[in-house]
Amino acid sequence: MRGKRKRYTFVLEFLGGTYVRQACGESPELALRAWLRLTREDDFEWASHREALLSALGDEPAVPVEGCQNVWCISGLAGDHLFLVHIIGTESGSEEGRRVAEAQMERTGAGPRRWGLGDRW
Repeated sequence: MRGKRKRYTFVLEFLGGTYVRQACGESPELALRAWLRLTREDDFEWASHREALLSALGDEPAVPVEGCQNVWCISGLAGDHLFLVHIIGTESGSEEGRRVAEAQMERTGAGPRRWGLGDRW
């Protein structure tokens, strides 16, 4: 999935929390850096550590996870804090995926606006 701008899902373990977000980029590393650069101070309690995370990532390549396709991992220290990021290449625009997501939202009683990009709850 490297090359053209693709969508990636990030699972970040940092400061005792797990955070899941998506962003697009030409590679997993570029998409991750783009997401971190755009993170605002009020988005996450760890956002004040964003610069340390970006610095720790430097030019580190994401390491492919053995036995998986389109899955990478990056870990290290941001200041004195350990971070672990799993990156999953995510197909967007899949009709089947959209149907499954809509069915799940309907079962939970959530409307699509509640979970849309940019929505805050």
